[in-house]
Amino acid sequence: MIFDAHAHIYPDAIALKAAHSIAEFYDIPVLCDGTLGTLLEIGAKNDITRFLVHSVAMSPKRTRHIDDYIAQCVREHPDKLVGFGTLHPDSPDIEADIDYAISLGLKGIKIHPDMQLFALDEPRSLKMFEALEGRLPVLIHTGDKRYPYSNPRRMAEVMRRFPGLTAICAHLGGYSEWEEAVDLLPGTGVYVDTSSSLFALAPERAAEIIRAFGVDHVLFGSDYPMWNPGEEKRRLEALALTAAEKQAIFYDNAARLLNL
Repeated sequence: MIFDAHAHIYPDAIALKAAHSIAEFYDIPVLCDGTLGTLLEIGAKNDITRFLVHSVAMSPKRTRHIDDYIAQCVREHPDKLVGFGTLHPDSPDIEADIDYAISLGLKGIKIHPDMQLFALDEPRSLKMFEALEGRLPVLIHTGDKRYPYSNPRRMAEVMRRFPGLTAICAHLGGYSEWEEAVDLLPGTGVYVDTSSSLFALAPERAAEIIRAFGVDHVLFGSDYPMWNPGEEKRRLEALALTAAEKQAIFYDNAARLLNL
């Protein structure tokens, strides 16, 4: 079985526009249209069993609308999807937003500091992590040399303050900042996913980084629609990892973490 732990989806009416916005943000071509239908088609063609789906609230008022959409998709495809809600640090009631996500059956939270414009270790963010500690896992976009918000050093400070936080640091802990991620994050308790990393790293270095974090703390992720999940699956399969290590990354770690 294969579980893709990082897939963004959007309502059909806005999906392609959202995919173009993401591609523009990262200065990459548009590879997929961002719809749930396309994601499920790719999964069926590439033997990807299930997806963790989510989106990001660009303002506090969008949080519950996004949660409602993700929860609806999960209800319609319970055998194919696991859903994460979202939070915005400017929400007037973070605790209530977390309660709402839980009430919908969502299994965690996704945040993107670079797009939502907040630093991981600033006071409003720390209130969010304090509320999440011991309640829900949080998937965090981590790293990007172009922005000051989400670098691995800030993430290490979050884990120092909240050692009980279940944090999944996307992009092997630091998109375009992998050396800093490897220096600072292993041993802090974070999980990482492979999304938006394997295209940029030499295969040998990718395997080294995975082992630096500990194979039992790594999840497979594609970052759909930025990347095609089938192609990302093949990138991971090509790494010089053992069959047992690949099994852990493709499914077992996510199954344990998310109670699949």
